[in-house]
Amino acid sequence: MAAGWLTALKVIPWADVIEAAPGLAKSARGFFKRTQEGVPAATEGPAAPPADTGDSDPLAQAAQRIAALESRLAQTTERQHAAAALIDTLATQNARLVEAVDALDKRCQGLKVAIFVVAVMAVGALIGVAAIAR
Repeated sequence: MAAGWLTALKVIPWADVIEAAPGLAKSARGFFKRTQEGVPAATEGPAAPPADTGDSDPLAQAAQRIAALESRLAQTTERQHAAAALIDTLATQNARLVEAVDALDKRCQGLKVAIFVVAVMAVGALIGVAAIAR
């Protein structure tokens, strides 16, 4: 099971991911700022439909439809702001994750070098002990 994950992690071009992470975070922040500036915040709750004035009055029907549409637009705007905030948070977390993976990759490289040095020293010590034992 772990071998599958290791294979998957080796296939990912981490250098490209690390290169792209700051640009993705910047793009997400720009998207978040544009959505915050582009549409005014909806501070009102859903509008109550006007009193029923009869089915025959087209102006009253139009006013009811407009009120309902304004309510739906306000709800959609709130959802858009929440989604933009979530995208910004996820982009920031993704950038942090990529930085952490890069740091772990560098540590692994250092450990590989250290293991190689220890292995060479162990082989040297075994050769030295074998030479003394003869």
